[in-house]
Amino acid sequence: MKTKQNHQKKKINQILDKLKKGDPLRISLPERGVLKIDRPLPFIIVYRIREKKDTFISNLSKTESSFLIATETAAYPLNMLIQQMAEYLADKFGSFLILEMWSAEDTLHEDFTIHLHQKAALKTAENLQSELKKIEIGNNSKLSATLETHKSPYSAPGFSSLIDDEIAKKNQIIRMGIEIAPIYINKTTGKPYPIFLRELRTAFGKALRKSLFEYVRTATTFKATHFEMLGTTIIDEKVWAIDEALAECSNLFDFLLLVTPINVADEWDTFKKNSYSKDPIFHYRPMPIEPDLIKRRLYELRIEDIADPTLSFLFRDKRKELDRMLNMMLDRDKPDFMHSSLQLFGNIDDQLLDVAQAILVVSNRPSPQEEEKAMDAKSFAVMAEQELKWLKQQDESVSTVVRIRDDIEGVMVSRGVLNINKNYKLTPQRALALLQHEVGTHVVTYYNGKAQPLKLFYIGVPGYEQLQEGLAVFAEYLVGGLSNDRMRVLAARVIAVNQLTKGYPFRDTFSLLIDKHHFTPADAFHISMRVYRGGGLTKDAVYLKGLLNLIEYIKNGYDLAPLLIGKIRQDYIPVINELTFRGLLNKIPIKPRYLSPPFNKKIKYIKEEGTIFNMLQNENN
Repeated sequence: MKTKQNHQKKKINQILDKLKKGDPLRISLPERGVLKIDRPLPFIIVYRIREKKDTFISNLSKTESSFLIATETAAYPLNMLIQQMAEYLADKFGSFLILEMWSAEDTLHEDFTIHLHQKAALKTAENLQSELKKIEIGNNSKLSATLETHKSPYSAPGFSSLIDDEIAKKNQIIRMGIEIAPIYINKTTGKPYPIFLRELRTAFGKALRKSLFEYVRTATTFKATHFEMLGTTIIDEKVWAIDEALAECSNLFDFLLLVTPINVADEWDTFKKNSYSKDPIFHYRPMPIEPDLIKRRLYELRIEDIADPTLSFLFRDKRKELDRMLNMMLDRDKPDFMHSSLQLFGNIDDQLLDVAQAILVVSNRPSPQEEEKAMDAKSFAVMAEQELKWLKQQDESVSTVVRIRDDIEGVMVSRGVLNINKNYKLTPQRALALLQHEVGTHVVTYYNGKAQPLKLFYIGVPGYEQLQEGLAVFAEYLVGGLSNDRMRVLAARVIAVNQLTKGYPFRDTFSLLIDKHHFTPADAFHISMRVYRGGGLTKDAVYLKGLLNLIEYIKNGYDLAPLLIGKIRQDYIPVINELTFRGLLNKIPIKPRYLSPPFNKKIKYIKEEGTIFNMLQNENN
């Protein structure tokens, strides 16, 4: 017995030494126990294991930043460990909170019961009760939470108090308990409902951190400006492995290249010879992958083992997107291709269609540029190289390579590299706009994403295209290159996607763009090709949709810079904020030219009075 006590004292001394140094702690304790503290904090969550470990509480222990999960035995009582840690951290921060959790019996009427006996804990307990009552899982009603006050310290049934009452009073140590009903357990099987359990863990963790934040902010000296700063700051090795695997799967194929025809010029000539009466027949690059094998790899990834709810969500979302892309690879040039495309990029709603049609009505086509004023591909490549060198001054990792090739259509960025068709021509004014679209946005977000710990930020989160293209088009506007002609093209793409989804053939959409909307045959063919390629790619509608959403974002007073952290989507901003507060993301290394004077003055105009129609009417503002 004496040997075990000496061993326990030695272990406690090791723990205190690490706390004093500010080092992260993850120490195994006897009987399946573990102590996890990311950094010294003014609170700890405690779960004492009974005969059977509770699924919900033990999983929660893996996601929070300060947690003790242990089996208390006569040989290894927890009182000494808790007391010495609590005394040290209470002295360091002015106060310390011990929050014990345990599972309730099935007969409990409330989903959560908060137990307390100290007046000092009342405000924190009330905040926690309020946050817990806000939790809704799926279509269920809000969960219930109640407070119970006691005259003396109250611990998990069957266990003694974690710390002596006199020591707690003397050191400003506060105690609370949370009794959790097993609402996540299937009574028939005795096993948890996995989806319900996952959603509850995420919501409960957020509610817990919000209430702890108020305690930390008002009762301790710990510096925190947001509740997410109390979240875990250490990423498990499993996260890095799955992030790497998802990036590898994503990099096995270039989606846009594989769904872009390689015989566009030839089919345009044939289409003209047939008097526009026969739909073109497009050909594509050979498929370099076996989609089913990649799908197998994707679903062998044990994302469910990732304890962090936010990172787990990101990876599940990305896997689902890759799965849909692989479905499209399997269905390339088949009817089902379009159905998967709609799942990826969304449908055309009435509002978007109305805006597109209004743009085509109110905008006027400018006079065509004279041919001798056009730049060729080599001249544009030189211009792009200079812009890339400017970016490289901010981030040494930026590649200044520009590729001129004959197997792509127009201009595109692939994995941070600008590719230009060898026959591509454009005016100098369009060149400046296109430069900020492709390099200032697509290349910049690629390298800003590469600067983040997770590869997901440069390969792209699911649905990132809408925000990316909205930003890229807005960049054109900021540098004075978003002409009415360009806006007409974006609107026409929405019209073409709508035609596609309603079942109209290529030639009908082509004719509609000419007869009703006054596009040239060459422009109408190019717009239609982009939409009908692969079997029906609805992606082109996101340019206008993304721009509209971005205008609203700016008018609500938000800054553009956070959107450039990588290839993200707009509704991921809360996730980005959370990971930033937790210290899991790095600062953006590259700022594009269009966010600097004099270009950024137009942002103020949009914020104050801008609409997409003002942008049409005030191109030179």
